[in-house]
Amino acid sequence: MTAITASPVSVDFHGTAIPTFNVEGIVRVAMKPICDAIGLQWESQYNRIKRHPVLASTISMMNMVAADGKRRKLLTLPLNKLNGWLFGIDTNRVKPEIREKLVEYQAECFDVLSNYWQKGQATNPRTTPDERAGLRAAVTMLTTKKGLMHNDAYRLVHQRFSVEHIDELGTDQLPEAVAYVHRLALEGEWLGRDMPQAESAITIDYPLTRPWNEWREGQLVGDDAMYHSDLRRLFQQLGEAERSGGAVTVHNVAGLREEFKALTSLCENHGTRLRKANAQLEHVRDFTRSMVNSVNGVVATLDR
Repeated sequence: MTAITASPVSVDFHGTAIPTFNVEGIVRVAMKPICDAIGLQWESQYNRIKRHPVLASTISMMNMVAADGKRRKLLTLPLNKLNGWLFGIDTNRVKPEIREKLVEYQAECFDVLSNYWQKGQATNPRTTPDERAGLRAAVTMLTTKKGLMHNDAYRLVHQRFSVEHIDELGTDQLPEAVAYVHRLALEGEWLGRDMPQAESAITIDYPLTRPWNEWREGQLVGDDAMYHSDLRRLFQQLGEAERSGGAVTVHNVAGLREEFKALTSLCENHGTRLRKANAQLEHVRDFTRSMVNSVNGVVATLDR
């Protein structure tokens, strides 16, 4: 399969930069980074995609030029096939922080398929960006009048209507949501009562996936490490927590310990090899100096 060369656009996916490509008007998504981000073994997912009659027919290999100037081949799928791939994932294999949302998504997929075949249509209950324009305008007014950050203002809406994102609001809830935000802007006493507590910005949960001696050098350092290293994802999460000012919840760091141990072992091995190489180089230098002295002695003898 011929690989296409294109410039990627990185999209954040749970703290991991996922390369996406626009090829002839079709947005394509690199699959291996997504698998790594949610804790799936890439080799098995690669084989699953290749076996699937629908997904396999939409595969395209993309050449991505890495920071070191080298080309990397990435398997991509069209964005509109990503949902179908997610629908078939074994939720027990993904990271705990992803599992609940994935189960909810798959449950919704079952309902959508049932409605389509039994009722003749499947309706997305979520509102569109155009339908939410009035709510966005109301939130902007609230932030201006009360000096709130947009994230804090939206959290008030999330808490009031028990949603995690405003696109989960139904069309029948939008007028009530707009009225609610207007009241917050006009009645300052509401803010003290309704302001939610700061949410946890991140949850650090990296269970043990492999012991330290099974890590390969290419997974720890270099361009491919961005697809494997949990330590890199940890620093991205901590950076996001620093920017948002949110709290950090720690669950499991066993995987981080093993990766750090593997990285330490790699550095020690490189240091040992470097010392051995320097010792060998010094021996070569001594031998070379000895040979030069010997040759000079022979030349001096012949000159006499």
